[in-house]
Amino acid sequence: MAAAYLLRYRTNEAIAVLAEAAKGEGFVPFKAGQALKRWEEGTWALDPE
Repeated sequence: MAAAYLLRYRTNEAIAVLAEAAKGEGFVPFKAGQALKRWEEGTWALDPE
C-alpha cells in the first residue's frame, strides 16, 4: 500500500515494488496490479496534487 501512495513521489521505486507484488494470485497481487494499471492510464489519484 505504501508503494501505491508513493507513486507520484518515488515513481521508479514504487513501480518496481508494485510489479513484484503483482506477481501471483490473491488480493495483494490484484490490488498491486490495479494500482499499476490506474497509474499507466493516468487515472490514479490516491493523493490529490
